[in-house]
Amino acid sequence: MSGAWPQRRLSARSADRLLSAALLVWALFDVPWWWRPPGHGGSTLAILGVLGLAVAQSVPFLWRRKMPAAVLILAAASLTVKYATHLNIWSASVAVLAAAYGLGAYGSQAMRQIARLLAVAAVIAALVTLQTDHGSHSAAVGCALLGTALVLGEVTSSHRDAATLSVRHAHDMERASLARELHDVVAHQLSAIAVQAGAARLASVGNPQAAVKAIVTIEQEARGGLTELNKLVRGMRRLGTTDPDLPRLGDLPDLVQRASRAGLRAELRVDGEPRPLATATELAGYRVVQESLTNAIRYAPGAVATVHLAYRPDGVMVGVVDDGPGQMAAASAGDGGGTGLAGLRERARLLGGRLEAGSRPEGGFAVRAFLPGQ
Repeated sequence: MSGAWPQRRLSARSADRLLSAALLVWALFDVPWWWRPPGHGGSTLAILGVLGLAVAQSVPFLWRRKMPAAVLILAAASLTVKYATHLNIWSASVAVLAAAYGLGAYGSQAMRQIARLLAVAAVIAALVTLQTDHGSHSAAVGCALLGTALVLGEVTSSHRDAATLSVRHAHDMERASLARELHDVVAHQLSAIAVQAGAARLASVGNPQAAVKAIVTIEQEARGGLTELNKLVRGMRRLGTTDPDLPRLGDLPDLVQRASRAGLRAELRVDGEPRPLATATELAGYRVVQESLTNAIRYAPGAVATVHLAYRPDGVMVGVVDDGPGQMAAASAGDGGGTGLAGLRERARLLGGRLEAGSRPEGGFAVRAFLPGQ
C-alpha cells in the first residue's frame, strides 16, 4: 500500500448532529402515520402529538453540551408521556440515557454534583426494585442503566479536567523555564554593561583611553547579549532539547573571558575528562556559572573568581568561588531577593541534583552544584 488512510476525527458539533439525527429517525418509527395498515395508523392529532414527542426527545441534543440539564428534562418528559400513553418507549429510553451521560460529561460543577446524587439514587432504586418487582427486572435494569450513564459522564468529565490541568501545568512549567532563561541571559549582560558604563563615566575625565576601552567592552557585551537572545529565541521556536545553539559547558572559557573583560579576575579549572552530557545538564551547568559570575560582577567588581568544573561518573560538579564581600551577595541568595539563584536551585532540583550558595567563613561567596549526567 502507498500509505495509510488519513485519520479524521469527528468534530463535537458533527457528533451532536449525528446523535440528534439518529435519535430522531428512531423516534419517527413510533409515529402512527396515516399510511399504516388499519388499526396501526392514527388520527392527525395523534400523529402530531407523537411527532412532537419525537422532536422533543431528539432535536435538543444539538445543544447538549451547552444545556445538558434541559436536554435531560425534555427527554425524560417525552419518556414519561410515552409510558403513560402506552407508546413504544425504547427510543425515548435511549434518549434519556444519552442525556444522562451528557449531564455528567458537560454539565457545570453544580450539575455534575446533581448527576452524582442522581447516580446514587438510581443505584439505590435498582436495588430496591430488584427485591420488590416479583420477577420482572425491567425497572431495575432501567435504573441501573441510568446510573451507569451518569457515572460514565462523570468519568469523562474527570478525564477532561485532568487533561486540562496537565496542559495548564505544562504551560506554567514552560513559562517558568522561559523566565529563568531570559533572566540568566539578560542579567549577565546587563550587569557587565552597567559595571563598564560606570567605569567609563569615572574614567572619562582623567583617562580617555580607559573610557574608550570600557565603551568597547560595553559594545562587545551588548552584541554578546543579542547573540544569546537570538539563540534562545531559535531554541524556543524549535521546541527541541538538543538545539546545538544552546550554550553548553564547552562554552565556559568564552564566558569566563567575557567576565574578565567586565572587570572580574576570573579563571577556569577543569578536573576529570570532559565528555558530552545531557543537553539539560550542560545548559544548567552553564547557567550556574553565568549567574554566579553575574553576581560577582555586580557585588564584587575587581574580585578574583574561580570556576571549578569536575566531571564525575554520575554527573558534574560546578563551583564558583569569589573573594568579594560575601554579605552583599548572600542577600541576593535569599528566597526574597535572588530570582537568579532561586531559578538555579529549581533547575538543579528538576534534574535530580542540588545547589548550595552562601558566604564563606574566610570571606567571599561560593556557589556549588551537582548535576546528574543523564
